[in-house]
Amino acid sequence: MPLGKPAQQRRLAGVLSYEDARDRARKVLPRLLFDYVDGGADDELTMRLNGERLRRLLLRPRTGVWVPRPGLKTEVLGTTLSMPVLTAPCGGMRLVHPDGDLAVTRAAARAGVVPVVPSGSGHSLEDIAASDGPKWFQLYRFSDRAGMESLVEGARAAGYEALVVTMDTGIAGNRERDFRNGFSYDLRINAGTALRLGPQMIRRPGWAFRFWRDGMPFELPNTARFGSDGRAMSLTEMARGGAESFSPTWRDVERIRETWAGGLVVKGVMTGDDARRAVDLGADAVVVSNHGGRQLDGVPATIDALPEVVAAVGGRAAVLLDSGVRRGGDVVKALALGARAVLVGRPVVWGLAIAGEAGVAHVLELLRSQIIRTMCLMGCPSVAALDPGWLWAHPRS
Repeated sequence: MPLGKPAQQRRLAGVLSYEDARDRARKVLPRLLFDYVDGGADDELTMRLNGERLRRLLLRPRTGVWVPRPGLKTEVLGTTLSMPVLTAPCGGMRLVHPDGDLAVTRAAARAGVVPVVPSGSGHSLEDIAASDGPKWFQLYRFSDRAGMESLVEGARAAGYEALVVTMDTGIAGNRERDFRNGFSYDLRINAGTALRLGPQMIRRPGWAFRFWRDGMPFELPNTARFGSDGRAMSLTEMARGGAESFSPTWRDVERIRETWAGGLVVKGVMTGDDARRAVDLGADAVVVSNHGGRQLDGVPATIDALPEVVAAVGGRAAVLLDSGVRRGGDVVKALALGARAVLVGRPVVWGLAIAGEAGVAHVLELLRSQIIRTMCLMGCPSVAALDPGWLWAHPRS
């Protein structure tokens, strides 16, 4: 059921699936922002595979079993989730909607799930932390190890329960849609951008008005911790600092574990060897992720990499999955193959674009209802009961 004020309910009316939300968001956002969220790297092969391989997995139901209300509660790193879902960290969300990560975090708290707050947020980690509910903080290295360590200290002081160290962004992926559209995080309003992007903005007056009313923000507040002048910078400014890597290294993970007492999650794992290394260095969880197909194109879908990672971890840490999750049935399939929970990115962003916090809440409740319906029809009593026996074992090619 749509949540929020009457105007928001009207915007959400008829949004019953991921594709509905995507189509509605396309009509709300300028093309450069829609493509920024919707697109992937290079030929977008991996981005497509993430969804296609999940959809090819087939469920193995039990008939004659009445499941009135399957149990969805899941514990991850000591926090009980109302369903096995977290919101994935997505940078630049204040460009999508002025409330950005504030809206995502509030909606996640209402839904009883954990948001993973991005380093590249348009709001400071302290402002986001002030809202209700447990939160995790996603950590990038950017171009300055001291600044990264300052982010860790800020997350500690603000009360974040876990750090999600993102490992798969040594450099930015080749997102050709963004290049064609002239999109970057350090866009500035000047004569050149007005001529190039003005026609897109005019076609989306609602978005343009909200963006103007919000002060047309481009800076990322958390980056004020980098450098000596305390000035918030754009993400591309941060990336020009001559870093060895845009993302943390294994040595960084080791150092963080020595000083960080909360949960430590390593995101961007696609092989058993990397999963073992992360756990050996003290990670409490790993996220099987290819960054939604936005970084290295030509790698497998995360659902295909999941069994190897689960086997390698051997129960020593929680295994999570992101990339390609679009429906509740996808969540069920990932859990059946050993994931503890999934992170959901693009569906949440489309909800944010359509109706802010109410849109995110609507998308999360859609996922919940889809999970419940899928498990009722499967005859599965709880997410804890899911294992590979709930999937058909024939090849998925």
